[in-house]
Amino acid sequence: MSKIVRTFKKFPRVFWIGNTMELFERWAWYGLFAVLALYLTLSPDTGALGFTQTQKGDILGIVTAILYLLPIITGAIADRYGYRKVLILAYIVLSSGYFMMGRFTAYGFVFFAFLYVALGAAMFKPIVSATVAKSTDKDTRSIGFGIFYMMVNIGGFFGPIVASKMRVINWDYVFIMSTLSILVNLVLVLLFYKEPKRDKPLESKNIFYDYGIILWTLITSIIIFVVFFTLFLSIYILETLVIVFTKKRFSFRFVELLTRAYSFRIKGKTIKLSLGEDNNKIFNNITTIFKDSKFILFLFFIVGFWTMFNQIFYTLPNFVEQWVDTHALYTAFANTWSGLTWFFGPENGQPVIKPEIIVSFDAMFIILFQLVVSSIAMRLKPINSIISGIIVAAIGVGLAFSTHNVFYVVFGIFIFSLGEMAASPKFTEYIGIIAPREKTGLYMGYSFLPVAIGNLLAGFLSGRVYQTMSDKVSLIQIEAAKRGLEIPAISKTTGFTQTDYFDKFSKLTGMSQQQITEYLWKHYHPSQIWVVFFIIGAIAVAGLWIYDRFILGKDKETKAA
Repeated sequence: MSKIVRTFKKFPRVFWIGNTMELFERWAWYGLFAVLALYLTLSPDTGALGFTQTQKGDILGIVTAILYLLPIITGAIADRYGYRKVLILAYIVLSSGYFMMGRFTAYGFVFFAFLYVALGAAMFKPIVSATVAKSTDKDTRSIGFGIFYMMVNIGGFFGPIVASKMRVINWDYVFIMSTLSILVNLVLVLLFYKEPKRDKPLESKNIFYDYGIILWTLITSIIIFVVFFTLFLSIYILETLVIVFTKKRFSFRFVELLTRAYSFRIKGKTIKLSLGEDNNKIFNNITTIFKDSKFILFLFFIVGFWTMFNQIFYTLPNFVEQWVDTHALYTAFANTWSGLTWFFGPENGQPVIKPEIIVSFDAMFIILFQLVVSSIAMRLKPINSIISGIIVAAIGVGLAFSTHNVFYVVFGIFIFSLGEMAASPKFTEYIGIIAPREKTGLYMGYSFLPVAIGNLLAGFLSGRVYQTMSDKVSLIQIEAAKRGLEIPAISKTTGFTQTDYFDKFSKLTGMSQQQITEYLWKHYHPSQIWVVFFIIGAIAVAGLWIYDRFILGKDKETKAA
């Protein structure tokens, strides 16, 4: 323990400020995200929006994928213009975005507001990761990222707990809670955050010019990135094939052509569009990372982990809401200590534990055991810890979705959390090790690329696949059609809600709500979706083992671990 205490004393103040901001940002994000799947899909008569599982999957998957893709841009911009300035912009966008989400109910507007939040989060993410990376060294890195990940989960635990209490009163309070959490961070960055040491000093003229340039570069960079990223990848693949088959170096110089500064004349005056210089430097940095083929291959294999990982947050809240009876857990809490039943429940006076609380146990386990796991993981090379963690996490995910016994679900989440603690911090640490110091923000930005793809795939699985295999509403509609029951379609236009549909089905069949659940579980086997999630995790493990054994070879960890 004395070694850990000595390590703590080595951390500079900016390390702790960065971790505190991460805590409040995660409080805001997970506080909303833990209940968002429910808010989007529960019946409108509960105050929610009543969207389908497919609509939910599209919103969560697409928007969150964009969130994790944009740090490739925002990380490079932060490296160029400074972390503090971009953080201030991020908090302004995030606070206003969370507030807007609580005001909209139409699908398109909700999608837009969440996308706006994603822009702010994308500006924040690579900066705080890079701050931790730059304020640690080889002696403090493992514990440092363990602390960082523990802070993530403190916010990830208490955010959903508070949000759960807020949504019982009114769903609007959930969004207000997230807004206020981000405003706390805005105060922290204005008063206490100092720019980490840089190899090159920042260029600065005045505050209005600096922020104007950042905004202009951000907007133009994102536009170029969204439109041409696929083309970048296509040309990269084509250039690689040319090199492989002709043994000659070849380049289309696409970035130079695209980001060249352009001039035009209006009424005899020459106007020079300042798109070229800044974006040329940023996109040159972004595309040169594709030359690091081992890094790109590692990111490719890690996609499976994030696809599986996100099912705990995308799908499990709906699965618990629809299929798991949490009354037994409530009773166990009541028999242990009555205060636990107040803290973790009930829901609208019912003796049950809400789905978002069940999911938040993942964060609780990480808070309790992260330092222990990190101390053990210090002895392992990052790639080995990542592979071991994914194996354990896959087992946990499979167990959580394979049963409607609440105790097995919680045990599955516990196993998953152990794997997450071993794999996820080491993933960030591994990127921090291999990144060139002058491109730390850029590499940290690219570390979110597999997270983005994983979120997109997770949204598809949580939406269309879950709706087909496991969604209770879809399955009862199929059963009603088989029985030839005449029940009106669920519709916002007519006001016939999901609750109305189940009540009508219950009346026509003579089955209680509990009997309906048991019948659908027995005849449609919604738990079989666990096989899909487990296989994805197994594929990720196999890919990383091949990467470690045959790609890295004797030069494991790129000689950095």
